[in-house]
Amino acid sequence: MAILDEDGFARLLKTPFTEHIFFIFGDDSYLKEVYAERLMKAVLPDETLKFFNFHVYEDDDTPLDDIFADADTPPVMAEKNCFLVKNYPLDSLGEKALKALEDPLKEVPDTSVLIFHYPTVDFTGMRRDYPKWAGVIELFRRCGVAVELSHRTPKKRAQMLVRGGAARGTSIDAETALYMIDICGDDLATLLNEFNKLCSFADGQPITKEMVDETVTKSVEASVFDISAMIFSGNADRAFEIVYELLRLKTPIQPILGALNQSYMTVYRYKAAKAAGRSIAELLTDMGYKADQGYVFQKIAAHASGLPMDKIRRSLHILMEADVKSKSTAASPYTLLTEVIAELCAV
Repeated sequence: MAILDEDGFARLLKTPFTEHIFFIFGDDSYLKEVYAERLMKAVLPDETLKFFNFHVYEDDDTPLDDIFADADTPPVMAEKNCFLVKNYPLDSLGEKALKALEDPLKEVPDTSVLIFHYPTVDFTGMRRDYPKWAGVIELFRRCGVAVELSHRTPKKRAQMLVRGGAARGTSIDAETALYMIDICGDDLATLLNEFNKLCSFADGQPITKEMVDETVTKSVEASVFDISAMIFSGNADRAFEIVYELLRLKTPIQPILGALNQSYMTVYRYKAAKAAGRSIAELLTDMGYKADQGYVFQKIAAHASGLPMDKIRRSLHILMEADVKSKSTAASPYTLLTEVIAELCAV
């Protein structure tokens, strides 16, 4: 079976499916939890029978052979047994060990549903950076169902917020929803928590961008993008203000430096592609970005179109030195970030 995305998996769960081997992965922790719950509910709709027929192996040392032996156990007063295996390090297995798993997986009886679930593993960039996971996914694609639950596109998230606003007795238009998504970032659990807070604040009134600015907590990535935009536009005072606010909120220095580096790398890639006569669509394909990330480059272009490549390279060198210094010296985050922003503004 082909690797299923969220839409494909949702359709599967709406039908009387016969598949009984599942591997749930992806970079959206919220969706992985939601759909694992839906799958378990579809397998064991009667909550009273979970005591007998629901088994969890969570971050433990249970050998795979023991799990497969348990899966041979017939269900009690139900059609199915459900076995949930959380965060099992299958990526640590060698090629031979992975191949040896194929027969046991195929021999799991139809009366047992075996779910390998990875709620806390970050699969971002997995296919490029983690070839062992790619082998695991291919194994489950052959033996059962591999489900990739990655971040929803901004358009899908905006549609979800528009529907959610109507259900809560308020309203938010698509443009304001996209604005809020820009501020909150990719994490769906964070977005929904902030949206619930925003709906309470709106108290039945239509949600505006001003309400979003007043109520919603910005993600580190959004705040750092604002820092970059202020540096590119020459507004050093505002860049320092945002940095100090992040430090006041006790934001660790590494995510700030990482997001700053990502902003400058995005500028570098955008300008390199432009110089080579490549379109944004071609850049997305060449660099492995998702199709919906074109808007990021449009935003970058508005702020950094006049910045020469040599200055971008110099800025990236400053950020690299700061990253090394943050891991090898006892300099305070306040001092280090102040120096970094001053140097980037000087460039």
